[in-house]
Amino acid sequence: MNKPETFAWAAAALLGVCGAAPPAASQETGPAGQESAPAAEQENDGTDPTRPVKTLSASYEHLDLRGDFTSDSLILAYTQPIGSGRNSLKAKLPLSSIDVLGNDKIGVGDLSIKYTMIPKVTRSFGVVIGAEMIFDTASRAELGTGQNVFKGTLIYAKFLKNGGIFAPALVHNVSVWGESSRPAVNSTTLDLYYVPRLRNRNMYMTIDPAMTIDWENDREYPSLAVTLGYKLGRMMGGKGQMFVKPSASFTQERPVNWGIEIGFQLLSF
Repeated sequence: MNKPETFAWAAAALLGVCGAAPPAASQETGPAGQESAPAAEQENDGTDPTRPVKTLSASYEHLDLRGDFTSDSLILAYTQPIGSGRNSLKAKLPLSSIDVLGNDKIGVGDLSIKYTMIPKVTRSFGVVIGAEMIFDTASRAELGTGQNVFKGTLIYAKFLKNGGIFAPALVHNVSVWGESSRPAVNSTTLDLYYVPRLRNRNMYMTIDPAMTIDWENDREYPSLAVTLGYKLGRMMGGKGQMFVKPSASFTQERPVNWGIEIGFQLLSF
C-alpha cells in the first residue's frame, strides 16, 4: 500500500467510526445544555479526552533511537481547564539529553502550548479538537526540530457500553516557520486510542496503536504505546497518580526502536 492510499484508508476509518454514533435526540441533557456522557459519572483520571482536568505532571522518558543513540528527558506539563470546563490549555516543556552529536548534557527542548476544545459531548460520543504550537526553543540543535510546528488534532470519542472508551484521533504536524537549514516537518498520524474499563478501580490503562506517515522524509511506520497507571489517592490538595508507559515502533523506517516513560501526576488540585 502506498502512502496516499494509506492516508486515505486512515481518514476513511476515522470517518467510518464517527458515522457509527447513534442520533443525539435520544440522549440525556446535562445542566450546561450539553448531553451528559456516562463517563462523567466515573472518577476523572485524565484518560477521557472529553473531560479536561487540572493536571500537573512530571515524567522521565528514555528512548532507544536508531543508530545506537539514546534520548533521556524530564518532561514537565501543566493542564488548566478554562471557561465552562469544556476547553483547556496545556503547556509542556522537555529537559533533554541526546547523545547524537556527542554532547549528552541536559538542555531545554521545544516548548509546546496546546488549546483543546470539546464542541460536542453526548452519552454515546464526544468530539475533541486540539490546536497546538511547538516552538523552536531548544538550547541545542539535536534537542529540537529547528522548526516552529503547528499540530492539529481531531478526536472522536466513543463511549462503550462496558464503560471503556474508544477514541481514534487524526493528528497532523506541519512546520510553519523555522531555520531554513533544517528539514521541514510534515507528518500525519492515525492513533486508535482505547481505554479499557478495569475491575480494579485503583488502576487505569490506555492502549495506543498508531500509524504515522512522514511525508517530508517519505516513510511510514506503525507504533504501539501502553500506559498503566495507579491511583495513589488524595494528596497535596488533589489526587495523585503514578504511571508507566512502554512503547515501541516497527519496520525499518522507524525513527525510534522502543521507549519507556515513568511519571507522576497531580489531578484536580
